[in-house]
Amino acid sequence: MANSFWKPVVALLPVLAGCYEYTPVNRVGLSPTTPVSVELSDRGSLNVTSKIGSNAVTVQGTVTDASASSLTIALSAVKRRGETAMSTWSGESITLASEDIDRVKTRQLSRRRTAVASAAFAAASVGLVVGIAKATGEASGSAGGKPSPTP
Repeated sequence: MANSFWKPVVALLPVLAGCYEYTPVNRVGLSPTTPVSVELSDRGSLNVTSKIGSNAVTVQGTVTDASASSLTIALSAVKRRGETAMSTWSGESITLASEDIDRVKTRQLSRRRTAVASAAFAAASVGLVVGIAKATGEASGSAGGKPSPTP
């Protein structure tokens, strides 16, 4: 019984994690601790090779410093050309010059995704309650309650 309770909860975790999306922003004026995803220019991909390896196309992390000429982030992930998954990093610092950057995006709450995730969670909760009620005999699926036992 306990196992069936956790299945819907575990199934919804990826949906709940999807409540955020990256949206393009101007990098000037980004405050420290802002989570960002930076798409590198071709030149930027070459310039960071000695620091994070070859073929990097996107880096993600937290802003530590931002100016008109550069952006410094504590790395959390790197995506390489031809790969679908991002490699995980542990906060290593990297400074990107303006010419290294193609686009900067910040992590924003997605109201649409949050609404969908909330509706899915509510539906799963109702399904769980109904399932428990039927399994324990509290709901038979027919009108009029439980039948009387015959003597």
